[in-house]
Parts: sequence; structure tokens; C-alpha cells
Amino acid sequence: MDKVLFIVCDGMADRPISQLGAKTPLEAANTPNLDKLVKKGLIGLMHVVGIGIRPGSDVAHLSLFGYDPKIYYTGRGPFEAAGLGMKISAGDVALRGNFATVNTDFKIIDRRAGRIDHTDTLAQALNNMFINNINISVASGTGHRAAVVLHGGNLDGRISDTDPHKNNIKILKSYPLVKNDYAKHTAQIINQFIIKSYKILSTHRFNKKRVAEGNLPANILLLRGAGKLPKLPSFKEKYGLRAACIAGAGLYKGIGRLLGMDVIKVPQATGKPDSNIKAKMKTALEVLRTYDFTFVHIKGADVLAEDGNYLGKKKFIEKIDLALAPLINREDLLIVVTADHTTSSILKIHTADPVPVLIAGKNLHTDNVSIFGERSAAGGKLGHIIGGHLMPIIIDFIGRAPLTGA
Repeated sequence: MDKVLFIVCDGMADRPISQLGAKTPLEAANTPNLDKLVKKGLIGLMHVVGIGIRPGSDVAHLSLFGYDPKIYYTGRGPFEAAGLGMKISAGDVALRGNFATVNTDFKIIDRRAGRIDHTDTLAQALNNMFINNINISVASGTGHRAAVVLHGGNLDGRISDTDPHKNNIKILKSYPLVKNDYAKHTAQIINQFIIKSYKILSTHRFNKKRVAEGNLPANILLLRGAGKLPKLPSFKEKYGLRAACIAGAGLYKGIGRLLGMDVIKVPQATGKPDSNIKAKMKTALEVLRTYDFTFVHIKGADVLAEDGNYLGKKKFIEKIDLALAPLINREDLLIVVTADHTTSSILKIHTADPVPVLIAGKNLHTDNVSIFGERSAAGGKLGHIIGGHLMPIIIDFIGRAPLTGA
């Protein structure tokens, strides 16, 4: 049992919902395969970044892989850009963005432009812009998402977001978070870019067609998460494991790439609720013939919870469970299943609640828990851990932990 299948079900954990009989979507879902894996292993609760810390998916995944965000996190932008295959060099600043809808006063109508999809033509309209001799690249991501890279010197990623993270208020102006001319210069470029993006997108034929069809126009880019390329030791250097990454959304591919994982393409992996999870699992098992560690990211539960669709989230969790059936009798693998954070379907946001974490494999000290859920996990033998504990536990289970002392 020297190979690891590491499955992260984004935002799978939740809070109890009265309409589900005071159960969470995970607790209300029919999950026979997850429950079988629990019986083969041990379970616990995990605060992914720290107790009381409400994590974004970027810092959560760094923590899960054993990279302290306080040391290695420079902003989400570089991960998004890397995940979309964009060129990003040491002096560049990258940001993540949303194609959004604003009115003529720049008041936000919808941060996701009606959850728009297929925005390549809009990204192309903004790509390769020059402002103050800085070249700006833009690429579309999954759904409404995009990434932006400012190429050149004299830049500093320590600037504020233009995205207020709420509808019905005006977009923000970026400003420097540190007192230096580079950060001031970078914020000025971003503010000019936002205005130019509005002028270009609001008159674009793609958006004119959307309006004619009764849809919201994606007439601006909201930007956040600015940062420079982080200096990360590779996963292979850190753990001695050759690793692969299977994901649909750009952020998680980017995290994999920047950690030195090989990103494996699965054509039907969309990063949305329609993603083909069975195809992901099939590919993961094939990949593990030649890799030591395969990370599989599954996004849909988080998307549904952020839309307040707890019934859809429950159904999607059942879809995940069906895709896990081929894992039940695999005694040659150490199987890890967890979430990167809790997403409340009522609040429609990430919360700081701990998530269940399951480790299943051969010859483990099992516990008496037989159900995979938020409350049942509290009684598991794995106990209550922090995300940074997980990789050392995994490395020990596969017999690769270094000896401390003589």
C-alpha cells in the first residue's frame, strides 16, 4: 500500500438544514460507497487551515498538501493563471477575475453575469492590451472565471481587490497595500484596465446578443487575489512522491502545476456539477499505475452550495458516491477523501466549520464509525486535526515517514 489516491470534494461539508430534517446535504445523501470506505479505515474532523479560519480554496489546498499559507501564499492570481496555462514570470503580477454585470454607474448587478459560460471571445477582446508599457494577458476559465497577468518590471502584487464580493454596490478602486511606488503603479494600471474592459465589453457583439436574448451582459472584469509567482518546493522534493493532478477548474490545475504535479487531462472534467466524475476516477486509477500520488479535485458541491441549492448539492454528493464504487476493493491503495472547506448552502459562503476526513486502506487501525458525515466524523479515531497534519499522517501510513531521533 504505497500509492495514494487523494480526493478533495470542494465545499462538500455543510451546516444542518431544517428542510433536510436538520441534516447536512452530506448526511442526508445516500452514500453507501463512502460508508464502506469509512468501515475500511478511520475518520476524523479537520480544520483545514486553522480553528476559526474561514478558508478560500487556494489557501485550503496549500494547507492540505502541507504548504503553510503563511509562508507560501502570495495571492490566488498566480494559481489561476498557471491553471489556465498562461505564461507567468517572476516579475509578473497575476490576478483572478469574474466576468460580471454592472450598470452605467458601475454598480454590480451580478458578480457572475448570470453564471455565464464560454467566455473565450470576451477574454480575447481584452487580451494583449498595453497600459503604461505593461502588457496585459487575459484568459477565460471555467464559467464566469478568468485570469489576468501583468507582464513586466516595476510591479507589486500587494494591491487591493476591485471586487467587493457583493452585488448591489459599486466596484472598488484598487489601491496599494504597501507604501511603495511599484504597488501604486500596479494599482493604477488595474484601475485603468477595469475602465477599458468596461468600454470594450459593454459594446461587444457577444454581449449585445446576450441582451437581445434576455440575458445579463458580461460587461466588466472584477479582479482580486493579486500576487507574484510563489517560490514553492516541489511535491517530489518535499515528499519523494511522483504526483499527478486531475481537475476541471483552473485554480486546482494551477496549484498542481506550481507544486510540480503533472496535470492529466480528462475531457469531460468541467469543474461544474455536470463534470464526469466516473471518468475522473477511471483516469485516476490508470494514472496510479505509474504515479505514487494522484490528487483528484471535484468542484460541483461548492458551486451548488454557493447558489443555495442544497437539494442539488445532496444529489451531487450521491453522484460522487456512485463514482467511488471501483475503490471499495482496492487494497493496494491508501484512499483519502475530504473537503477543502465547509460551504453553507444557507449562507451561500465558505465557513470555518471543520470538515470530515477519511483515510482508508489495508492494515489500518479502524474505528467504530460506519457513516461518512460531519457529525459522525467527530467520533472517529483520527480525531480532530489541522490540515497541515494530513500529509505527515499519509506519509507515515505508506511507510515513508522519516525517523525523528536515533
